[in-house]
Amino acid sequence: MALALILTARKLRPYFLSHPVTVLTNSPLGRVMTQPDASGRLVKWAVELGEYDIEYRPRAAIKAQALSDFLTEVITFGQEEVWRIFVDGASSLEGSGVGVILISPTQEKTKVAIKLSSFKSNNEAEYEAVISGLKLAREAGARHVIVYSDSQLVVQQVQGTFSIREKRLQEYVGLIKQQGEEFSSWSIEQIPREHNAEADALARVASSLTGIDSREVIQQSGSVMAIEEREEEASERSWMAPLVEYLQTGILPGEEAHARKLRRQVARFTLINEKLYRRSFQGPLLRCLAQGEVRYVLQEIHEGCCGDHGGALSLVRRTLLAGYWWPTLQQDARQVVKTCEGCQRFGNFSHKPEAELQPMWSSCPFDQWGMDIVGPFPVGLGQKKLLLVAVDYFSKWVEAEPLARITEEAVLGFIWKNIVCRFGLPSSRERK
Repeated sequence: MALALILTARKLRPYFLSHPVTVLTNSPLGRVMTQPDASGRLVKWAVELGEYDIEYRPRAAIKAQALSDFLTEVITFGQEEVWRIFVDGASSLEGSGVGVILISPTQEKTKVAIKLSSFKSNNEAEYEAVISGLKLAREAGARHVIVYSDSQLVVQQVQGTFSIREKRLQEYVGLIKQQGEEFSSWSIEQIPREHNAEADALARVASSLTGIDSREVIQQSGSVMAIEEREEEASERSWMAPLVEYLQTGILPGEEAHARKLRRQVARFTLINEKLYRRSFQGPLLRCLAQGEVRYVLQEIHEGCCGDHGGALSLVRRTLLAGYWWPTLQQDARQVVKTCEGCQRFGNFSHKPEAELQPMWSSCPFDQWGMDIVGPFPVGLGQKKLLLVAVDYFSKWVEAEPLARITEEAVLGFIWKNIVCRFGLPSSRERK
């Protein structure tokens, strides 16, 4: 922790010099830095931090966690008491949001505003609201719940009255029914919009998370939506499950080609405490990550407290040195660097051409000439009224000579004197 503080002070030195700094921590960091029997490294860091105005304070509890602990540990209700959940979702040009109001049997009200990380349609936002309400009720310890929503489509589709054509909505309904099985009893009912005005206001404001009284409403930002979580779990099972199952049971799949491939791959992996590791060539064992953990690890290494916003190859090397591995490490690293806002905004300008260079047919100057006769013009000095012109295809160099008459000797003399003697013998010549 002292190392983290000293690195932060070095990176943000102008701010530490200009303003008083308050360090919120639950550990006795201030006392450790000032004790007389500290090690040499701590004394060195304490001297370096002495030039700043730093105050150490105990960290207060996070409001959302404190309220959740209060609901789950302090308040207890009977098993037959029913919890009411009012939910609503909204989608606009600014984004998508969810509003949830949880009412306990003692009429204590909990308001939650959630901003969805990606844009959702209005129907998807309504489903996300129902899922968020069920999750909140389960964390609060409710056993009997009633969900109220003003969306007729969502209520009727969950109850099975309306048919579902879209595959994504079918996944939402399946997830809601799966979460409903965790309660002793639950139901969903439709109410008029005017009876759900409070949840509707929370959903509309949650898209920007502005204008909410933080003393009454818990503000959250959803990083991964319900359907995305299921997709990540499916992707985790897709590449790690065969290796883990073979290491645990030793049973190969029935197909000979698949079994041979799995036996060859599993030689590089080992299972320790139910965690899959990959053997590296020179370093320690590499922890295999699921797809849901990949984004967080790459962002933390690339732009975290010790990140340097390096390139894709540097990000891959630092990830391996940190002890992590997954099959699509290089592709994911390139995607993170490509979509990093800081790298795109403050990176060096690339002078690389946008498209590949196309070779020209004429690769050397004065290699191919085109000749033509221009005229007749008004008679000039020496009765010359015609013009013999030769143009190089590559450099567009022009050689011209006025003539009175076009004869074979005059053309040969022009080619010999103006082209061959000056630029060498051309490889080809085109007649006009």
